[in-house]
Amino acid sequence: MLPTPKSIKEDMDGLISELIRGGICNDQNFSAIRSSGSKADITFSGSEYVSIALGNIEYAEIYRELADKRSYNMKLIDGALLQMMYRIENGELLRHRLAFYPSPSLLSFRDDPGAYMRDDLFIEIVQRRIVPSPLRFDFDAREDAHVDVVHPKSHLTLADVKGCRIPVSAPLTPRWFIEFILRNFYQTKTHDFVGALPRHKIHFPASITANETRLMHVVIPYEARA
Repeated sequence: MLPTPKSIKEDMDGLISELIRGGICNDQNFSAIRSSGSKADITFSGSEYVSIALGNIEYAEIYRELADKRSYNMKLIDGALLQMMYRIENGELLRHRLAFYPSPSLLSFRDDPGAYMRDDLFIEIVQRRIVPSPLRFDFDAREDAHVDVVHPKSHLTLADVKGCRIPVSAPLTPRWFIEFILRNFYQTKTHDFVGALPRHKIHFPASITANETRLMHVVIPYEARA
């Protein structure tokens, strides 16, 4: 059975709650379902501003605008912003946007010396950040959007580089997206965030084409599904 708007919302909100409990998320917008006819958007307050990221402006300005307008599901303790948006139409996934926007500048000791003095988790995370670079997992099943190999239905864009569309084998659930971010950018020897995440409860079917599998691509491991 394909995920429903309700099950996607529950997956999102469960992850947000767990990251709050883990101390890595310090601001959040829980998800909401907005329905219109056969379409249902699983989104968040402030999602109307995500198009700021598409503007031809410096990354620092993009980040600042998104942060000021609270255009995110979660803001992490190092300032990184996470956005998760899905659209279901006629019971099937039509689109998703899953974005990670790291802070272009880390909190200085002068701004908040107490954070460095009292919070080992904060210290361990921020001292590893060198060059911030955004990334985004997109899915678009609209017929006029998909072009075999050139514009895969599910793809990964790095650093918001135009034309960077690395094929992905399937759409990502919120659970897979959050695990990807935590495992690759936040997991440390002393702080295990992934192990505390809720179990996989939903999954999406593969969307990659035969031609796209012949390219280097990202594979969603289905053995972890519910």
